[in-house]
This record gives sequence, structure tokens and C-alpha cells, in this order.
Amino acid sequence: MLALVLLLVAGSARAFEKIEWRDFTLELAGNAEAQTRQLTNQPPAQKFPLQQDWESSNFNLGLANLSAKAEFRTARVEANWFLRYTQSPLYEDDYIAPFLINFPRKVVARDVFRLDYTRQDGGNRTESVLNRLTYELDGETSRFAVGRMFINYGSGEVFNPINPFNQPLGLVAQSNIAQGNDGMRGSFFLSDDSTLHFYLLGNKRLEDYENQITRTLWLHGEYRFGDWQLDYVAGEDQKRNKIGFQLNRIVGEGMVFFQFLETSSLLNDRPSSQLSDVLLGYDNQLTGRWHLRVEVGHQETDRLALAENPAALGERLLPYEYFVAVANAYELHPLVKAYATVIHDFKTRYVYGLGRLSWSVAKDFEWDFFVNTPLYWIEDETNLVQKSFPTELGTGLRLYF
Repeated sequence: MLALVLLLVAGSARAFEKIEWRDFTLELAGNAEAQTRQLTNQPPAQKFPLQQDWESSNFNLGLANLSAKAEFRTARVEANWFLRYTQSPLYEDDYIAPFLINFPRKVVARDVFRLDYTRQDGGNRTESVLNRLTYELDGETSRFAVGRMFINYGSGEVFNPINPFNQPLGLVAQSNIAQGNDGMRGSFFLSDDSTLHFYLLGNKRLEDYENQITRTLWLHGEYRFGDWQLDYVAGEDQKRNKIGFQLNRIVGEGMVFFQFLETSSLLNDRPSSQLSDVLLGYDNQLTGRWHLRVEVGHQETDRLALAENPAALGERLLPYEYFVAVANAYELHPLVKAYATVIHDFKTRYVYGLGRLSWSVAKDFEWDFFVNTPLYWIEDETNLVQKSFPTELGTGLRLYF
């Protein structure tokens, strides 16, 4: 039934997806997705101290994006409405699993204006969010934006430390989820090879929406030279000072990239640690059918801050520290692609795997079969959240319009 509703929505939007009149253009686009999954709990999660005492359950999901772009000469307005509905009996007893699956938990990363609706009734949870509403104006060598915006940069798909404003989705079965950020941006095109972006953002949800606005002052620069590109970032964000960079080089049909981000302890003198995040990545189209990506990194955990505020863990999907992730995509047939990803935490020896088979049933219409599961763990009480991830076996329909 949910899949049928999504098809009707897509068909209605297609009927007027683009309107042009003189210097004015209006475009509509979007996607819709329906999934069902069977969940199996891991034995360590059922024991003390986690006490997630369930064995098997189900999880159903429907999500949609509807995007609109209105452009008039040098100005434009862009908006995106995001809807996510999930259903699982596990919600009723506040088990961890459905909240781990629903990533990212915050569809708006830096939130001042709210513009959302969330409701949970028993085993049903509904989220309706305007996660983009941006007014943008072009100058000759500049561009200015104000409102709720998407911030996309950095090459990491499993881990992308230099961009704290949009979490990567390389380890989840949901797709096409972008996080909004409230504030202003000024972009200056210094030359064909150099660009500067200045951000002033705010957040009232660092701890509680009733708190005062927490500011973000952020610089992101880009500089290209030959086959190389340097991205550098610096500023204050979430009550911490941060500075870092990404160095990227094109190599044949692929690229090699390196990221580093240094984060200070909290500026408000609460218990916290200075953090260093490192990522080395390789991405290449090895053959006409086989695409390979490898990411190796260190995601440092602030144990002092987590001890005071465990909810901070939700900012990142998996609590891995020293890890390697290998992602493969292979075209079995022009209409069928297979995806397989494995991530290994060197420190805890935890291994997690994801597999997906995607069939292009028709134009803009895909049918997925997927399995996400822990593959190996140590029977101890270290890094308990890793042991909370269930095995997921599911299928989903996805369409674009």
C-alpha cells in the first residue's frame, strides 16, 4: 500500500516537473522509497549490561523527498521537504535497534528555525522536515545564500571528518538523505582555481532546543592545481575549535585522498578531550563493471564527553576508532548491480558487512534486496554499542521523479 501511494505521488509530480516563462524557471524533482526488513538480535546485546532482550522483529520504512527550485535571472530559491515514516514493535519498549537503523537521526544538523514535525505513537514514528529552504543570489565573482542549506564537500563516503554538517551514508540501507543547516553563506570565486566559502550557522539543539543558539563560524576553501585539489577548513563549531584539510589527487580513472581534522576540547570547560581524525581513501573504476573504494581511518572517541552526555554518540553511525572499509560495486547486467561493503575495527576486531542487489525494473524505478549484519565480534564488555547492531534482511522499492 505504501509503495502504491509513493507511485501516485511521483506520477503527480511528473505532470508538472518543469515550468518556464520568460526569465523564470520552476523545477520539481524527488524520490520515494519503501522498505521492509526482518531483524535478528545479536546474542551479546541480549545480555547484561545492554539487556536488549528481544530475538527477532520487523522494521518497515517509507521515505520521500520533494524538491523545488525556482530561478529568476541571478536569484533562486531551493526547497526540499523530507518525510520518513517507520514502524517497528521495538519502538514500544525503547529498544536501541530502530534508532540505530534510522540514520541520520538529525535531519537538520544545525537547527535554529525548527520547521519540523516528529511524532511517535506506540510502534509508529513519523518525521516531516523542511530540510532545505535557501535563497541564493549570484554576483559576478560571488554568491550569497541565506536560510536552511545543504553543505556538501569532502570525498569520504564512510567517514568524512572535514565536513561536520552532512553525515555520509556509506553504511546504511537508506539513501538520498541530506542534512540541512540554518544560517548564511558567502562564496567568493577568486580565480578559476580558488574559491572561499564563509559560513555563519546556528544551532539550538546541541543539547536541548530551549537552549541559547550555539554559533558556527566556518571557513571552507578550495584550491586546484593540476591533478590535485586542496580543501581546507577552520572555525568554531559545536563549542569546539576545528582545523583541517583534504588533499585529493586524480589518478587515471580514480582518485586518492587524505583528510585530517584537529578538534579542540569543549570551550565551555565541560569534561572533554582534544580529538584528531584521520582518513586515507582510494576510489577507482577498475574495469567497465567493477568499482572499488577503500577508506582507512582513525575516528577518535571523546570518552569524557560521552560519559556526561551519551546521546552525543548519535552524531556518528558506528563507534569505530581504527578502521578499514572496503566497498565494491559490480555490474552483473546493465539492469542489475551488486554492492558489498565490509568495515573492520582494528582495535575491537569488530567486523560489519553490508550487501545489496539493485535491479532497475523500469526507468527511474529500482528494486533492492539487502542484508546488513555484524560478521565478527569479541565476547567482552568493550564498545557495547557495536554489539547492539542487529542483522537486517530486507527489500525495498525506490523511484526517482
